[in-house]
Amino acid sequence: MSGFVKQNAMKRKKEKVHIIIASGGTGGHLFPAQALALEILQKAPYTHITFVGAGLKKSAYFKKDLFAFFEIKSETPIKKRPLKRIKAWLLILQGFLRCVKFFKKTAPNLIVGFGSYHTFPALCAARAKKIPIVLFEPNVFPGKVNRFCSRWAKLSAIQFLQAAKYLQGKPCPVQMPRFNRQKTITQKQARSYFHLDPEKVTLLVFGGSQGSASINSLFCNALTSIIAYGNPFQVIHIVGRDKSIGYFQDLYEKEHILAYVNSFEKNMEYAWRAADLTISRAGGATLAEIIEFMLPAILIPYPLGSENHQEKNALYIADEIRGGVILREEGLHPSMLAEIVIDLLFKEKLHPMKKALSSFKEDGYKQQLCSLVLENI
Repeated sequence: MSGFVKQNAMKRKKEKVHIIIASGGTGGHLFPAQALALEILQKAPYTHITFVGAGLKKSAYFKKDLFAFFEIKSETPIKKRPLKRIKAWLLILQGFLRCVKFFKKTAPNLIVGFGSYHTFPALCAARAKKIPIVLFEPNVFPGKVNRFCSRWAKLSAIQFLQAAKYLQGKPCPVQMPRFNRQKTITQKQARSYFHLDPEKVTLLVFGGSQGSASINSLFCNALTSIIAYGNPFQVIHIVGRDKSIGYFQDLYEKEHILAYVNSFEKNMEYAWRAADLTISRAGGATLAEIIEFMLPAILIPYPLGSENHQEKNALYIADEIRGGVILREEGLHPSMLAEIVIDLLFKEKLHPMKKALSSFKEDGYKQQLCSLVLENI
């Protein structure tokens, strides 16, 4: 009899499972959130998924043609001016009330939260409506929203075990959801994709969706010193803004450096595979790619990140894993960046870092977030 009941429960589940993914509009949140959604739909095609959050409608990183979404109002209340704080809390309240009404109408089975105040109203509404919550935290030091909401969550899926000590409830180590996880690309194929020399040392310069401008400027000013060292190299440079493309293309051409320049690269797995070293920010999604592709990194944490969480991420990669070097943006001179690039790229210091990243990647069992979500519906 119990088997019959279980079978019918599974049948009902396949008929109407609705999962809410709460995510903000930045690439660091949306890329893993959308990768999770696609994986869920592949494994459980009977599932209906709706993205809920602030900033989705205007985000260049959100696939609006692919996923249903419900836009809400929200804002960070961490403001210096009292009036701005009040305004932020009123927006959060407005978002909360909209979510309560939406959840009452759609009756979701589960909500998966990807952090940030853009998702806070949805998570609070889920709590009010007694909808089960799963949180995903990609950083070493969790954000305020995930720390606060972890007391309500069925579990908190974490990329780094160190995050568990800041969260309440059950922590579960998981791999970062990624696009094209099963796709195998050789370094030669990856460099060919960018029309680069398959044998030449390759540097990836990448600032992410928020912090490209400073990294672009630093690298541009460091370039002359790197070139003066005399060793040939080539560059994949994701500049973040369309207006910068022509400037950097002209710069590399003038300096006779083979380079691929773009504002955004939809197939970033090729860039990670093609490179020998990256200069990048230290967001959770970036760290996941560095570990996945075992790519040594010069990490320049985004100084305006909430609670300086990127510096904590970078310190973990540099000091604990020993897979990279951290350079703080404040007071960073281009000559210092050039010195580190030369030291790592041309003096055979990358192999120990790559080995350390490989050991970390292979150490311990991590579940797939998709499987964890489907198990908890």
